[in-house]
Amino acid sequence: MQTPQPAAATSAAPASIPTETIQQYLEDNSRLIETILQQLNSGKPQVATTYQQRLQQNLMWLAAIADAQPHNPTAHLAQPAPTGNFPDGA
Repeated sequence: MQTPQPAAATSAAPASIPTETIQQYLEDNSRLIETILQQLNSGKPQVATTYQQRLQQNLMWLAAIADAQPHNPTAHLAQPAPTGNFPDGA
């Protein structure tokens, strides 16, 4: 697994963080969750705690990146409406 550096990454401007880096964090988080579950199922909660702490750091870093992005409250209005067969009410 990678060893992300949240402290160094938070000093970078959010716009300068590549999508690939964020994707790596998401994939790392998925592996961490699997490892946590394996450790808990194996009766090793103390080992799981170490992975949980790393997962928490990753999540906080990703949340900080998301919070730093400009908020566009009308973004959901630009999405196309779902298509499908809807009753016309007649």
